[in-house]
Amino acid sequence: MSEETPLHSVNQLIHSGEYWCELGGGKKTNTVNITVTAGSVILESPVLPVMEGKAVTLSCRNKTTSSNLTADFYKDGHFMESSSTGDVTIPSVSKSDEGLYKCRISDVGESPESWLAVREAHEEPISSPAPDPYPHLHHGPQLYLLLCTDLAVKVFLILILISWWLYWRWSD
Repeated sequence: MSEETPLHSVNQLIHSGEYWCELGGGKKTNTVNITVTAGSVILESPVLPVMEGKAVTLSCRNKTTSSNLTADFYKDGHFMESSSTGDVTIPSVSKSDEGLYKCRISDVGESPESWLAVREAHEEPISSPAPDPYPHLHHGPQLYLLLCTDLAVKVFLILILISWWLYWRWSD
C-alpha cells in the first residue's frame, strides 16, 4: 500500500473478505464474500443460500437518498433487466440463477458484486449443530461432585477393610 492510499481504502481492504461461521464438531457454513466499499450503491440480496423454488428479490439502493431510482441489474457481468422501482424478483429460483449479481444506478454508480447461492430442495441446511449423541454425559458440576464423593467413600471403605484385615492378622 502506498503513502497516497486514503484511509477509507485501508478500512475497505481490512474488512473486505471471506467470512463463515464455525459450528461444533468442526463443521463450517458456506463462505460469504463481503466487499466493503465507499460507493453509494448497495445491492440487497440474501446472505444465506436460497432454496430452489422460492422467490428472491434483489434490491438496488442509493445510500444517500431514500427515493426509488431506476436500476440496471447484472448477473455474472451480463445485463439482466432494468427496474424503475430498484427491485427485481426471481419468482422461482433455480440452480441456474446462482451467480454474481450487481446493480447500477445511472449517474450514481455501481454496487459491488454479491454472490447469490441456491440450495437444492432436498439439501439439509447447515444452520444448527447436530444434536448431542451423549446428552446424559453432560450434567455439569453436580455429576462431578457425586462421582468424586462416591470414589472417596469407596477408597475410605477399602482402607478400613485393609486396616481391619491387618489388625486381625497381626493380633493372632
